[in-house]
Amino acid sequence: MALVDAVDETLAQLGDRLAQQALTVRWLRRDAVELQADAEMLALAISNLLTNAIDFAPAGSELALQVGIEPATDAQAPRAFFELRDHGPGVPAGAFAQLGERFFSTARPGSLRKGSGLGLAIVRQIAGLHRGELRFEPAGPGLRVRLAFPLFTAGSQTSS
Repeated sequence: MALVDAVDETLAQLGDRLAQQALTVRWLRRDAVELQADAEMLALAISNLLTNAIDFAPAGSELALQVGIEPATDAQAPRAFFELRDHGPGVPAGAFAQLGERFFSTARPGSLRKGSGLGLAIVRQIAGLHRGELRFEPAGPGLRVRLAFPLFTAGSQTSS
């Protein structure tokens, strides 16, 4: 499955919410990357990440997206990634370790309302099921989230 196509489909589904917030989507990188992944799970992970960004991004701001391949290192093979950056309030430094844990949530900007704390936990679970990784970084302002998956080529072996 093409990772860019999965992101585009999710953006189309969230188009009304993006418009309500007057959010602009800007692609910084749009590489043609094919993944061997469960399409429904991947769509759910991308949707949860984008929905979270929409909830925290200030009206009229930008969501910056990237799809590409992380080069191989001594420690790991190349990986496909989806990266999303919002320009919201970010996450307090002490909360980074808890992001993606079940039932952990921070208040939405301008309110005391919190989410269920399940969206990012679901994304982390989907990443794990695909031998991937979910990472968070401060973006000053905002938050950068990267979802990375191993690239499997024809004939490659996977072990359990």
